[in-house]
Amino acid sequence: MNKTGQVTVRVRSADDLLAVAQALEQEAAARYHALSARMARQGDVSMAAQFDVLAGIEDRHASHVLDRSHVLLGHSPKAVGASWDMPAGYDEDEARGATLGPYQALAFAVRNEERAFTFYTYVAAEAEDPEVRALAENLARDELEHAALLRHYRRRAFHAERPAAAEVPQSVDVLRSLARRWDAEAAAAHMALAVALDTAGETADAAIFRRLAAQESAAAGAATTAISKLRSAEDGLRLLEEGFDRYARIGERADDEQVVAEAQRLAGEMVARLALAGGARSNTLLGANQICASPSILRE
Repeated sequence: MNKTGQVTVRVRSADDLLAVAQALEQEAAARYHALSARMARQGDVSMAAQFDVLAGIEDRHASHVLDRSHVLLGHSPKAVGASWDMPAGYDEDEARGATLGPYQALAFAVRNEERAFTFYTYVAAEAEDPEVRALAENLARDELEHAALLRHYRRRAFHAERPAAAEVPQSVDVLRSLARRWDAEAAAAHMALAVALDTAGETADAAIFRRLAAQESAAAGAATTAISKLRSAEDGLRLLEEGFDRYARIGERADDEQVVAEAQRLAGEMVARLALAGGARSNTLLGANQICASPSILRE
């Protein structure tokens, strides 16, 4: 399987950014068309139609990126590679005949749209060129709209499928208490990772996770003795992704609208942390081709 949203280009200019945007929109459209066909083969006509709508949105956005490139640069975006992380069993050659549930398909789609948003947010935060910054901010807003629509579809799919295990806080106070505990645990894990990275001579990554741990400690308000062992910087980022997924699930499953709103707010905070920490180190959209590895991205 390819890494999530891997893009084989460094972003230094509007030309680079539009090339990435075109590649991501085309990849998303292709995946949605394929998911639509998959749902149709499984007999889920309604879900097939929803993915068709999403594919059409991405096709139009790809066309808009092309037009914007001609207006701003006078030529089409250069060709770069982009790939999605797809659910296990999606590849017919790997698992012919396997069933892909609507919730699972939409969960992977949301994940990829969120990571595209994270990527553009990071580019906007680091861009020195005002044109690149404004362009990245516009692209980030587009991805946020895509993700919002997908989350709406995903929540409906969840309520239709109703997974058995659905731990949902019954009040905002309970959720906030849990969030403080989870932040304390994450802070302890990230600080321990920072120490280990410093010892290994990986000082840039250590600085990133030390700064992140400080932010988490401030949100938690208290320390904890429960420390999860993280073996690498990738584990440190994965812990953030798990936090986002946790709040997204709560937001989808809760019946109390106040709990839903608070879970969505907390999920947004996790996306912001990923945009900063993940982007500073090696955003998943970049693979081995980092924009930069400066810990200064984690600003107060």
